[in-house]
Amino acid sequence: MSSRTDMHGFTLVELMITLALLGIFAAIAVPSFNSLIRNNQVQSKAEELVIFLQHARGQAVLNRQAYEVQIKSNASWEISNAGSGEVERFLEHNPAQAQILSSALSDDKLVYRANGTATTAKFTICRDSDPTTGYLLEVQASGGLVLYPRGKKDGAALDSCKP
Repeated sequence: MSSRTDMHGFTLVELMITLALLGIFAAIAVPSFNSLIRNNQVQSKAEELVIFLQHARGQAVLNRQAYEVQIKSNASWEISNAGSGEVERFLEHNPAQAQILSSALSDDKLVYRANGTATTAKFTICRDSDPTTGYLLEVQASGGLVLYPRGKKDGAALDSCKP
């Protein structure tokens, strides 16, 4: 065959090989991308819960009154002034994206007092009961919040999604 020097472009074989390689790379990347999205949803819910509880503590200190966080399993959580009972803020949660499980609290209420201290509690935020991708959030008696890294509890692996 004679080759012409003025022809430019790709052969059909080169294009088919390129498309096959792109297909292989996509097949490898899609499951990892889905896992990344699921992990980010759990992480964002954990961070949203931290911000929600920090708001309750801030309001208690700012207004010098006790504030309650009403923990509900099948409805949105509520922050309210303990004296008036008027709801100030809601936390919506979708169990399909991330489940928030709490340790036993009396009356399912987390109370922040006027000096910023709180009733102690632990929350786990998991998806599909998988502790390796879950987060543990601890509310300390001082009112401080500790959000442990993904799948960890005090440096060890988080063994279950129950607080």
